Amino acid sequence: MKHIVLIVILILCWNQNVSAQQWVNPHFDTHRMDCRDLGYPSQNMIEADNGLISALLAHSNGFIYGATSGKTQSYLFFYNRFVNKVRPLGKIGEDNGVHHTLLEARDGSIFIGTGKSIYEPVRLTKEFPIEYEGIEKQLWKDIKNHFAGYEGGHIYRYVPSAGDRQKYTNNDMTPLEDLGIPVPGNSIYAMCLNQDSTKIYGLSYPDAHFFIFDLASKRTQDFGDIFTNKVYGGPERHWRSVPRALHCDRNTGYVYTSGDNGFLLRHRPGVDTLELTWMRLPGEYWEGLKSWDYPIVEQFVETKNGRVFAATHDGYLVELNFRDESVVTLGKPRIMRRMRAMEVGRDNKLYMITGEFERSCKLHTYDLSGKTGFRELGPFAVDRSPYYSRRAYQFDAMAVGPDGTVFCGESDRGGKLFFYMPEDQPLKGDLNPTNPVVERQRKDTPGLIQERL
Repeated sequence: MKHIVLIVILILCWNQNVSAQQWVNPHFDTHRMDCRDLGYPSQNMIEADNGLISALLAHSNGFIYGATSGKTQSYLFFYNRFVNKVRPLGKIGEDNGVHHTLLEARDGSIFIGTGKSIYEPVRLTKEFPIEYEGIEKQLWKDIKNHFAGYEGGHIYRYVPSAGDRQKYTNNDMTPLEDLGIPVPGNSIYAMCLNQDSTKIYGLSYPDAHFFIFDLASKRTQDFGDIFTNKVYGGPERHWRSVPRALHCDRNTGYVYTSGDNGFLLRHRPGVDTLELTWMRLPGEYWEGLKSWDYPIVEQFVETKNGRVFAATHDGYLVELNFRDESVVTLGKPRIMRRMRAMEVGRDNKLYMITGEFERSCKLHTYDLSGKTGFRELGPFAVDRSPYYSRRAYQFDAMAVGPDGTVFCGESDRGGKLFFYMPEDQPLKGDLNPTNPVVERQRKDTPGLIQERL
């Protein structure tokens, strides 16, 4: 009898928990968002621990290429829009990380920069002497210990026309040409190509070295650390603040990134130093205190008509004018810090993923015509019940396909490739009527459906 009562109580509790669940949908017609596994389950799907998507590339052949980071290994994959599936392309060397470092050359080949996974936890020292700048000094020691004995990230070359034709298992290696290690002991953190695809400009982590890799000679010109001080601002305070992007101006060939105190740095071809510009990123500066507040660039994007935009780790969107060295701050789509990824859509909008590390990400747009500004598209949720469903929280990569579809790479365990098909008719109030009623939502919204899974 006691057992029967206990079972009844458990059933009632379970029913209460189920009824309390509420699936939160994005703020658009939800059939416009879907996701794909990274391969076939039980066949060649990239294993969950190594399936954190950390780089995406929209290739001129119409496919979307991506790379994962993970516990033990990094993998290459591509989305084939003609069959609507993701196919794994094998292991990327011996490293377990690729961070925003997929580039397409003029001949269609893909350059891949590798390193240690940015998602690896760094072992931090709990007890250390109390001294001036003691925290910064100890953080630097802990990060260097994390990279102790590390050989360094490689630059690889992949040829899609040959490699895409093969079939791969999880144990197969991607057919790559190893071009070498540009900065020993460091991961490759960001890369860009010059206009004729003869040189790769890069940034390393943790030493923040700016380098130029000559693809013909396979030699590296190392400019050293681009910062005066080692700072740890931003959402990931146990990681050194190093810019996550470079931009090569297609008119001048000058390369830009962020440097000391939020000012942009410029490299002119043929010059052996980096110049300090008058372009400064917005951020939290504490001029009256002894502090280091270094806003850094998360992404650069350029439109077809030459407008250049940048996103910062504080979550600001800015437009840059290199000719007169001006910065126009367009605002923040979200109070929360960080712009995780950004791309130019084919509908005259910028698409952005916002949200801090280990906090829920959201999808936003910015209207480049200046008519509507920012718009929140909401969380990432796909519901194809009873076949599959996925609510995702962490994203670090984005690419836009040839038809305008926006691809977003989930950077959580067992990551999926999400995609959003844009539309021009937003829901009334930019709110999904099936979501829970909250203070900012109208109580008279029609069709409030409390859907239970």
